[in-house]
This record gives sequence, C-alpha cells and structure tokens, in this order.
Amino acid sequence: MATPPATLRLFVYGTLKSGGRYHERFCGGALSIEPASVRGRLYTLPEGYPVLVVPPETILADGSGDAIADVTRQETCVMPAASPEDAGWQDVQGELQTFDDPADRLAAIDALEDFHPGAPSLYQRVLLPVRRNAECVAAWAYVEPS
Repeated sequence: MATPPATLRLFVYGTLKSGGRYHERFCGGALSIEPASVRGRLYTLPEGYPVLVVPPETILADGSGDAIADVTRQETCVMPAASPEDAGWQDVQGELQTFDDPADRLAAIDALEDFHPGAPSLYQRVLLPVRRNAECVAAWAYVEPS
C-alpha cells in the first residue's frame, strides 16, 4: 500500500495570498486555500513588504532545512491549550494554503523570504497554531526573526 504524499500547510498573509504579487509564481497549484488567522501584529517594512510578529509562546517549532522533517513535525506537534486574548495582539487574517510538494515548495519560498535555517535571515519560518473556521491546525508561516 502506497504512503500518501506529505502535505505542507502554509499560513500566508501578504504577497503570497491569492491575488498577491508572488501567489501564482510560488503558490500556484495549491491543493486548497482557506481563510484563516493567527495571533500577532502586522507592520510594513520600508521596502513595502508586510511582516508578521507573533507572541513567542505561540511558536511550536522553528523551520529547518529538511522539508520532509518539517512537514512531519507539523503533523505530530502538540497544539497548545487555548490561551486568553493578550492585550496588544490581534487576529491577523490570511490564508491557509495546502500543497503536496513540500520539498520543492519550501525551498522556493524559503529563498523568496530570505530564510536560511541557523543563519541571519529576513524572515524566520515557524510552526504556529492557525485557526480555520472552528478548528486549530499547525501550519508554517514566515515571521519577524526573534
């Protein structure tokens, strides 16, 4: 019996969203795209790109250079218990996009987002609890480095 392909879940909030500047090039061919949200704050870099800041305690894992290990981590992580709404944090709206080619997809988007595991990077890829409808799932997102 064949093992089903690993699926990547990615929360996007800026230029990778449907209709965004980089969506077709980097996220075309998504298996699904659903409205979703995370706790955080958005601001814009001087270059015009959005940046997501998240409460440190919501980060479930840091991204690595091994896409398959990261997808496995996404599927096996333990979701935190719901926490009270923190002052200063908002529900940041975005999209939960799902893909069936995690190795190729993450390599391309990591390069776009200037993410280099273990080295200085413009963005950090982290695993976050993402709300879609009434459920919470773990998905990767690019955020401000801590």
